[in-house]
Amino acid sequence: METVTVVLNVKTEHVEAFEAGFREHELPVWQDLRDRGLIERATLNRLDISSLPVEGTTQYLIAVIFTSGEGHHVHDHHPGFKAWNEIADAYQSGEPLAFGGETIAETGAS
Repeated sequence: METVTVVLNVKTEHVEAFEAGFREHELPVWQDLRDRGLIERATLNRLDISSLPVEGTTQYLIAVIFTSGEGHHVHDHHPGFKAWNEIADAYQSGEPLAFGGETIAETGAS
């Protein structure tokens, strides 16, 4: 398994459009990859706690647990993700923070 997390800084005035766009564009990509057995679990989280807040933004944590490194590769080349990524860039302030690697421990999996 591979876990990938991304922190996005979305400009306050674009929060509603970002969340609606995420549901419209990225959620179907996640469902497609889950149906294909490539995603175990994925969440979009509005952050209330941050050690690196960015003024004028709402921060979001995207967390995806892929069943393998292949899933991450397939996601990043999915046409739906590519289209959404371009749209979402306009809502953000600054560069996102991205982290990922092999999942070494977990609990609560179904």
